[in-house]
Amino acid sequence: MAKTSNRFLLITFLTKKPIIIALVPLLLLSFLVGWFYQTANFEMNLFIQGEINQPVQFMEGIILVSIAILSGILIVVAIRRNLEKVLKVFFSISLFISSISVFWLHGYLIKSKYSEVLIDSNPLTTLIRWIDVIMAIFGLIVGISTFFVLILEKGDSNYKNALIFTMGIAIGTIFGLIFHIVTFFTLLILISIFDIYSVFRGPISKIFEKTHLAVLPQNRQNERTMVAIGIGDFIFYSALVTFISSKYSLVFGLCSMVGIIVGIKITEKMLYRYTKFPGLPFPIFLSLFLFGMGWLVDHYLLSALN
Repeated sequence: MAKTSNRFLLITFLTKKPIIIALVPLLLLSFLVGWFYQTANFEMNLFIQGEINQPVQFMEGIILVSIAILSGILIVVAIRRNLEKVLKVFFSISLFISSISVFWLHGYLIKSKYSEVLIDSNPLTTLIRWIDVIMAIFGLIVGISTFFVLILEKGDSNYKNALIFTMGIAIGTIFGLIFHIVTFFTLLILISIFDIYSVFRGPISKIFEKTHLAVLPQNRQNERTMVAIGIGDFIFYSALVTFISSKYSLVFGLCSMVGIIVGIKITEKMLYRYTKFPGLPFPIFLSLFLFGMGWLVDHYLLSALN
């Protein structure tokens, strides 16, 4: 993949290695985060707390997808009007606030769950009581780093990849923890469908045109091609594994991981064939399919046998 101007518009993980090498650690960490919060048995939802009916959850998902689509439209308008400086400010603020927020949220969840059960003589008590502040400070450091590395493009590709990996799993795991089930699946399915349009005709396609970034076909066996994985792909892969692992059994979490891995391999082949290809549909839908099959077997077939 060639690198040209306006690189900040595409926040991507760049690698010459197979995509799966970068994503397996992400999936494993997301699985472990889901397992940790499942054992904590916590409950937290983003909009309306407690039990709400499915139509309201569905509307939550629609609202979130609408925000994502509107953001994409505004980015395209800014690109057409050559407002790259405005986009830099927007991206900088968004990444900075997101970084602090998601790390603070992880600290807050841990603190709210364990602060009451630790006794004062326990050396972990002080750490738990300050864990949200510590995590927020770490998020501040990451947020500042994203500005210099991703927006101002300081540092080499290793720094960029490390930040994208860190932000992807931090945001993704929070997404996988805070939504109701109908909200989450509505968001996931609709955003995967929108990803198809976005890559071929919509905002991401326009960004590719602006940055002149494209995957080169493998027309020579000795040529190693650079592949780009968007931070959004990292976020939603991580979110799905975290969601299933935290709210269902760990076996279902493993099923979702297998679906994403198989989907990634298919996506990688399509990427080399078409030079650009959406990263969400195959991994997400295969993962949901395997999860659904596992759920049906567990709730109907195994129940009938018992």
